[in-house]
Amino acid sequence: MGIIPAGSMVVRWIVAMLATIVSVCCLASMNNPFEPKPLDIQGHRGCRGLLPENTIPAFKKALALRVTTLEFDLQATKDWTLVVYHDPHLDPKRCIYDDGRKVPKRLIEELTYGDLADIDCGQLFDPRFPTQKKTSGLRIPRLQDVLVLAQQADYPVRLNIEMKWRERKDGLSVHELAGRIIALIKQYDFQSRTIIQSFYPPALRAVREIDGDIARAILVEKPEDYDHRFRESAATILSPRFQQLRLKDVRRFQGRGVPVIPWTVNEAADICRLIRWGVDGIISDYPDRVIELYVKRLC
Repeated sequence: MGIIPAGSMVVRWIVAMLATIVSVCCLASMNNPFEPKPLDIQGHRGCRGLLPENTIPAFKKALALRVTTLEFDLQATKDWTLVVYHDPHLDPKRCIYDDGRKVPKRLIEELTYGDLADIDCGQLFDPRFPTQKKTSGLRIPRLQDVLVLAQQADYPVRLNIEMKWRERKDGLSVHELAGRIIALIKQYDFQSRTIIQSFYPPALRAVREIDGDIARAILVEKPEDYDHRFRESAATILSPRFQQLRLKDVRRFQGRGVPVIPWTVNEAADICRLIRWGVDGIISDYPDRVIELYVKRLC
């Protein structure tokens, strides 16, 4: 099928991942004489189940848990500032003005970074995550804010950046957006510790054209789309929706040297099944659950 990523890049990705998870593996080996397969534990939007998503406190908590990778989303504002935010528009169910006014459901690309300065994305209750701790005064961070935080970590944490894309009226192309992301990553010397992921194949092709050494993950929902989406995106990692993932697909892609990192896995039974299947990583809103199950060998 021709699904073979550049060997040197995959080797570099694996070496970097192993360096990051050595502390977790050491904890696991102290509890069990059998070494577990290395697992890239990714905190989804920081650790959305514990703290408001894509905020600095969520990333700090994920670092305190010692996740392997911080996973988060990027949007570009009207003035082309790269901000850590999932949706293309402000979400009035998640964010509010400091003075209590409801935020309008406006596109991020229509707002400057300054327009976001008095928006609080930490105090509204999210019924999907009843244990999420609310914290007032949380701003929408920039990519460089997360890079600085990751630089200050006492271990080599990795980043998994979801590159969001929609056609824009201001002329910002997908290639230029990829270039701006990569330039900032390189400014902070994170290129060897970063995955750029996307649902949009042209975004990953743009990343490869700019720097083919940066790991690229294609996000896919349906098994019937795995092969052609992987090929057309020039990806090096398959990142499937876990509910549709089959063991035979894990084996098939891994047999071709392709890491498999499913999303978003929150329940213990699902986490354990995927660990037993030998996936290369797990993206979770509750990385604490994944760490406990993995380190204590409870699966």
